[in-house]
Amino acid sequence: MTPKRVIRASEINSFLFCERAWWYRLQGVPSENQADLQGGQFVHQHQARRVRRAIWAIRLGYVFLFFAILVLIVQFAR
Repeated sequence: MTPKRVIRASEINSFLFCERAWWYRLQGVPSENQADLQGGQFVHQHQARRVRRAIWAIRLGYVFLFFAILVLIVQFAR
């Protein structure tokens, strides 16, 4: 019995965008626009770094907010 092949959402998206490109990729034929693909990867990596930094900034903001509330509680408890 042959193992079932997992079909990912990105593969479905690729098929819906261009059936021929999907079929070529399935056959192992490399894309002709490697420069554009690499440029797109760079943009996605850059965006991912920005998102990670934003997430850490939000977390840091919550830490500062927690300590500010803690300071207020201590001040009003006196």
